[in-house]
Amino acid sequence: MTYPGGGPGGFPGQGPQQPQPGPGYGAPAGGGMKLGIPQIAYLATAGLGVLNLFFGFAALAGEASFFEALTGWVPGLLLMSGLAALVGFLPGDNKPGPWPAIFAIGGIVPFMFTVFQASGDLGTGGVLIMIFGILQMLAGVGAYLLDAGIIKMPPPGQRGPVYGQPGGQYGPPPGQQQFPPPPGQYGQPGAQTQYQPQPGQFPPPGPQHPGTPPGGYPQQG
Repeated sequence: MTYPGGGPGGFPGQGPQQPQPGPGYGAPAGGGMKLGIPQIAYLATAGLGVLNLFFGFAALAGEASFFEALTGWVPGLLLMSGLAALVGFLPGDNKPGPWPAIFAIGGIVPFMFTVFQASGDLGTGGVLIMIFGILQMLAGVGAYLLDAGIIKMPPPGQRGPVYGQPGGQYGPPPGQQQFPPPPGQYGQPGAQTQYQPQPGQFPPPGPQHPGTPPGGYPQQG
């Protein structure tokens, strides 16, 4: 009698097994654009620039908007700051540089001086552009400082040295010394095993051990 796929007395053989894909096999994950902190700040600058343009249609003081009061250059410069921030996302090796920050500063700082010198209350549009214009200026300046490497962020996942030993090894805390185990313990180097005689047995010849009377133990009848 023959057994399929196996020898006599054995189990039936199984067909060829295909290796199961492990965690390291398979199609690689699709890579996309990874946005760092500078790129996120540039996107925030662009979004705030478009937002401030629409805030220019609100009332600056009284019922007149920015464009009616001939101060449309304020939301215009903020919009140019946002458009300059999008240069880094165009195809090619392009960087916005300091232009988003320059346009934002040129738009919001003179507007702040104008507000401080003018008399009267600001309208809804003036308050909104004041708040979001300052945020856009800070985002543009921060994006440039991070992108130029003036301010460096720690890489993700980086950890400092482990407390105790350099190179990430654990050790005793500072101020404490680690002493070797005292000799004489079982399993440690230099340990000596003492002979313990059993009742009715004689100690082995040789030097007397501690606790053995002179001449050895007496012979028992």
